[in-house]
Amino acid sequence: MEGTLQLKLAMQVRLVDFLRAYPFGDEPADQVVARFKEKVARQQALVAQQQDGAAAREAQTGKHSELRLRIIQLPLRHLAGVAASLEGEQPDLAAAIVKSVHGVSGQSFLAALRSITATIQAQHDVLRARGMAEETLPTLAAMLAEYEQAVSDANAGRRAHTGARAEMHTLGRELMLLVRQLDGLVVFHHREKPDLLGAWKSARNVAWPVSEPAKPVASKEGQASR
Repeated sequence: MEGTLQLKLAMQVRLVDFLRAYPFGDEPADQVVARFKEKVARQQALVAQQQDGAAAREAQTGKHSELRLRIIQLPLRHLAGVAASLEGEQPDLAAAIVKSVHGVSGQSFLAALRSITATIQAQHDVLRARGMAEETLPTLAAMLAEYEQAVSDANAGRRAHTGARAEMHTLGRELMLLVRQLDGLVVFHHREKPDLLGAWKSARNVAWPVSEPAKPVASKEGQASR
């Protein structure tokens, strides 16, 4: 979650607490408060969705990176050795088996794996005669299915993360407009209660981080005169 949104949301949660403790007791004003509370709750839910999506995407990205490495190091390495024996007699078949998978991932890697799997299925007897292990095809097919699922899960996490982020920005603008509206309501309704106005002002304050002033840089003349 972006720092600015996080600070504003923390402020909005404080305002909800204030408004819950000191209700207006006036129906139109209370309806504004109800809308504000509803939108703050939605923003909190979006924060959780964004965080969950980011975590899922990171976990699944790591998973399919690990799977990709295992596929390259096990079945594809085995098939590369088999293909080497075909280069002189059947170069096209050899090339179809050792399709380059280095430097690619995601959908490009999946496309290469599907093509290799299809080639193995079509040329199973030829490859078996050259030493391909019988379990090569089912092993590769199982790993391909697992990799497809990992990519799909990572994409789902990415969609959840980016979708939540977009809605958070839109909702954030709506919430700040409501804060301005509520500010006018609070100032009027509690005009004879300076303690509550002070508490509202404090709650509405966004705790922006304070940056330290830059240290002056000594001039060359000043350094030389020392």
